[in-house]
Amino acid sequence: MHPKKFTRISLLSFLIISLCLTACKTPAVPTQSATAPAVVSPPAGTLPAPEISVASSAAAQTEPQQQNAPTQEPLQNPDSLLAAAPGPRTHYQLDVSMDYYSRYANVVEKISYTNTTGTELTQIPLHIPMRHYPGSYHQGILSTQPASSFREQEEVTWLDLEAPLQPAAELVIDIVYRLVMPNQAATFGATDQQTNLVNWYPYIPAYREGQGYVIHQPVYDNEKKVYVGEYIVNEISDFDVSLRLTNRPELIEVAASAEAEGEPKSGNYRYRLQAARGFAFSISDSYFIHEIKEGDLTIRSYSFINHENAGTGQAILPIASQAMRLFSDRFFPYPRDLVSIVVADYLHNMEMDGMVMISYGVFDFFDNTAKNNLTILTPHELSHQWFYSVIGNDQALEPWLDEAIATYCELLYYEAYHPELVSWWWDQRVDVHNPSGYINPGIEQAGGYDAYRNGVYLEGARFMRALRESMGDEAFFTAFKDYANTMAWKISSSQDFKSIFDKHSPVDLSPVYARYFSP
Repeated sequence: MHPKKFTRISLLSFLIISLCLTACKTPAVPTQSATAPAVVSPPAGTLPAPEISVASSAAAQTEPQQQNAPTQEPLQNPDSLLAAAPGPRTHYQLDVSMDYYSRYANVVEKISYTNTTGTELTQIPLHIPMRHYPGSYHQGILSTQPASSFREQEEVTWLDLEAPLQPAAELVIDIVYRLVMPNQAATFGATDQQTNLVNWYPYIPAYREGQGYVIHQPVYDNEKKVYVGEYIVNEISDFDVSLRLTNRPELIEVAASAEAEGEPKSGNYRYRLQAARGFAFSISDSYFIHEIKEGDLTIRSYSFINHENAGTGQAILPIASQAMRLFSDRFFPYPRDLVSIVVADYLHNMEMDGMVMISYGVFDFFDNTAKNNLTILTPHELSHQWFYSVIGNDQALEPWLDEAIATYCELLYYEAYHPELVSWWWDQRVDVHNPSGYINPGIEQAGGYDAYRNGVYLEGARFMRALRESMGDEAFFTAFKDYANTMAWKISSSQDFKSIFDKHSPVDLSPVYARYFSP
């Protein structure tokens, strides 16, 4: 439906509707425990109207090749304060053969895992989130070297090693399986115009000292009929992914976490991504593609026919370009050469490495003004390329560390580019919901999705404001940049955040923490 037909619906109404869809991930297993100060940058200036070009394909020009050895090269940006990503890292090689129209894929996966825990391991979990959807995952072969036996526990296959895996030793896991995409509008599922693969392969969960492997169950709000937040915690890993589309590939466009190598429309593509939390696809025969350059960064949008007719696929690009420039300035330059924004054929928004998905409901209501949810939520989702992708956290236990910060990044965007609308943002984004509660409970807190949103997102934004007011702008933004750079490539905790901000604060911040954190 054309967005202009909705222009008489009140702004407050659609903000309330789509705020229920606010960012981010989809929901698989019980937790088993065994894982330099910077200078303040000036505000980013308003961007000129960028040149926008239509891209015929996301594919580059080299043929797919085989690669067997894990990549161990450091990932670094020499022009920023961002430190090199540490290694060795787990390496995932995924060879995918997919029939988009029949909604299934055959996958050959090799995981090369190095024991970086500092202790010998006798068992290692293989988390398979697709098992959350019955009939979606059909495993054929599973073998390991060195050898191990297997036992199943809900969505986890435990590998019981015949001999302990010593520190710095390697375990190689080979898996062959078929995915049958569930018929659902979600980040893992298929609809008539989109197939999404997020959390679609077996992986080894993050390991935290003193905790062991971090594995959570998804939480579902039966009243709201939505999942509450996210629950998967990943270490940074390297990905070498090959995709072969077997049925009418010339009709299909692929959005992914990295740029494709391979002839456009050939259906044979290869993707390589270093130091990422995960690798995702969104595939459709209905996408219209536009892109823009922000320096060396390519920002690409994928939208449906009604959004193409309304111009939304192009209009989102200047907003995204502004946001990526701002966050690169405030924290550290974005360390990749591509980020994609994909319309989601479902009613929530989600971040992935190198890609974000924003609900068609948000796209549908775009009116080419800054008083709009697409203008609000585009910076939110893109800020997760910093606060989720590079700077990790336990999204089930401490979701405020990415969602409260991402919500506050919306405000930073409005301060930089639409300062006259800052009060409007607070009124319509936060205060209209009259939020209350603490910001630090996890996804299992009482009250379901509304309590989660009000505390983590909205009171979270107020918490960031209170910190800034207490510290003053200079100390606050110095601490913010220091936190981002110090915790890059790691899994942050509330204590990490507090210690860095306390270090830079000229005043005692304990009253702020007492107000917003549960005892």
